[in-house]
Amino acid sequence: MTIYTPGPSKIILKKDTLHTEANEAHFLVPRSKEALSLRVIADSSDQSLTVNAKNSFAYYLNLAYNFGLGMLVDQNNRKRYTYPRRIYLDSTAISGLRYQPSLGTQKGEVNVHLTMPFLNSFVQKPTQDGSKVGIGLLGLGFGLDYYHQNDQYLKLGFCTVSDFFSPFPAPVYVEGGRDYLNSAFGYLSNHHRIKRLDWGYGIILAENKWTVDNYIDQPDSNPPQISQRKRSVSAGLIFSGHYFTGPSFHMGLQYCPSLWRLYENPGFRYEHVIGVDLAWKIRL
Repeated sequence: MTIYTPGPSKIILKKDTLHTEANEAHFLVPRSKEALSLRVIADSSDQSLTVNAKNSFAYYLNLAYNFGLGMLVDQNNRKRYTYPRRIYLDSTAISGLRYQPSLGTQKGEVNVHLTMPFLNSFVQKPTQDGSKVGIGLLGLGFGLDYYHQNDQYLKLGFCTVSDFFSPFPAPVYVEGGRDYLNSAFGYLSNHHRIKRLDWGYGIILAENKWTVDNYIDQPDSNPPQISQRKRSVSAGLIFSGHYFTGPSFHMGLQYCPSLWRLYENPGFRYEHVIGVDLAWKIRL
């Protein structure tokens, strides 16, 4: 556990006493369901705080890996519990205790953000080919955040997503070929930050692509089995909601409906991408 203080302090955690170096102190804390007593002594203050234990992320992973049976095994195990890895002591926080840094949410600050859309769902409508639906993996995005108000910022970014069926990029041969759906879009959105929650809305300009790859062309078949590629450029909207698990890492959902096609008449045609998004912020 790392404890950050606004100034030089002496910190007493259970039986350990440390003086901060560069306004931080590092403790090795055994897992337990018991709350921790924390005492912080500075030149002009002496504050006692309580840090509660919580179930660890690994404990909840039992739901995904073994249908929750591991929870029964770990029910009385102290290792099922954990404490916040970082604690920020801030005189502006309630009781002086917070688990997020005070930086990163103030007017005038700028962040670099990196995103990795992990699971993507597509609905596309190529011209003269009806609706195409797909679910797959892989994506990458980046951009800049600018806080124009406290806890509110503008995000300018670019993202590309695909329906690839492997979590790792690799050349793949599919006998007979297959459909591929992908989308690349730039966007400008406004976001609100409330504690660990982040939600936003904005506009996008997207290029949607549908591809059919047939590795052995069969022009004499009915219908002919040949490779096809179709693309469209559309304007639309973006909506997102994320939850911060730490100062920089957050995860959530991103919904991008494409509504108006450029260079086509009639222009209105609904398509969308919905993605499970993993993201990081880097403060400048």
